[in-house]
Amino acid sequence: MLKNLGRWRPIIAGAFVLLAVACGSGDGESVTSTTDDELPGRGRLIATASPLPVIDSPNDIPEGLEAVWETFAAIAREYVDRDTIDPEVLARGAIRGMLNALDDPYTAYVTPEGYKRQLESFQGNFEGIGAQIDNTPDGRHIIVVAPIPDTPAERAGIKSGDIIIAVDGEDTEGWSVIDAVNRIRGEGGTPVELTIQRLGELDPIVVTIIRGTIPTASVFTRDLHDGDGNPEDPPYSVIRITQFTERTAEELREAIKEVKAANSEGIILDVRSNPGGLLEATVDVASEFLDGGLVTYEINGRGVRRDWPARSGGSALDMPLVLLVNEFSASGSEVLAAALQDRGRAAVLGTKTFGKGSVNILRDLKEDDGGIYLTIGRWYTPNGDLIEGDGVQPDVTIELPFDSEVDLQLEAAIEQLNFQLSIAQVG
Repeated sequence: MLKNLGRWRPIIAGAFVLLAVACGSGDGESVTSTTDDELPGRGRLIATASPLPVIDSPNDIPEGLEAVWETFAAIAREYVDRDTIDPEVLARGAIRGMLNALDDPYTAYVTPEGYKRQLESFQGNFEGIGAQIDNTPDGRHIIVVAPIPDTPAERAGIKSGDIIIAVDGEDTEGWSVIDAVNRIRGEGGTPVELTIQRLGELDPIVVTIIRGTIPTASVFTRDLHDGDGNPEDPPYSVIRITQFTERTAEELREAIKEVKAANSEGIILDVRSNPGGLLEATVDVASEFLDGGLVTYEINGRGVRRDWPARSGGSALDMPLVLLVNEFSASGSEVLAAALQDRGRAAVLGTKTFGKGSVNILRDLKEDDGGIYLTIGRWYTPNGDLIEGDGVQPDVTIELPFDSEVDLQLEAAIEQLNFQLSIAQVG
């Protein structure tokens, strides 16, 4: 789940080495020498230029990080190939080391190139293969949450639940989601090779995908009544939200207008395999169906609570509504599902959601041009239930086998709307 805090860029810390280098003075060149008396028979050691400054004492080292300083100082003074060291590479290694030590799959370093792509994706524009991904439950590999419709990933046959075990031949074991995004995304027209382990297949599948420009739309509408006058057609529309971007709320309002123009009597809101996105977009989507009141609240690392209420004046406050979720509905999808469920606005059908309820922000690093994803809090449902690790349990559990030719969850949603309308007519 993502949010915008000024320089803290939304999603759904600097390195100590950088601070140490910044404390230095001089031109970064040092001379190490000794006399023949000090090293008998060895002659004089030759001075070498190095990009690493030798600094005698650091300023204001936080308690517990002294060893980091000592390591940097030792490298700067004594490492045999210190003249070949790139300070940026050293700093990024230190950043990754600190973040990895947190053992949080949603906290990771983002390279300058990756940072730029992340900002593009929040705006709804980016180049890549068009697959939303996350870590597998055991944290060992990368799993495809869903391919985005009409993208290179979908056209190549990538499916929800595919486990990416290698990218361009490099094993993904231990990768964070950000590591995977940085390696899979890239310039349009360039290839990337994914090694996939698919449910039901014994052997891995190797798929080469040519990257492209990913469609910006995140909301898709389908009328279940096709206008042919068949009285057996259900008088409902399906609105599918694939992710929550800066444009999603506006797209949803247009979709609701289309639904009303088609004289639909109910909406099936489908967030299956939606991995989340911007928190503001999620709240705006909920606001189309909730007239004020709480959508979610967060508690940060200092124990401070912040409420996120729905705004008033939504365009579909009274329209019968059913929400579809599955095990790949994550983050913003779970916040939306819990809000509609706890507030009694919609029945939630499908399978238990993913359980990603952490508050993550993308912060730019001024000295690096890259950034870091950082977990700063946890999301809670209006009723006070923690989403992280637990997910959202649907009101009605409907399994959907991966090889099913019939969308059993959609059929159940239609039956639920039929029931709601029948109750309303009796009332």
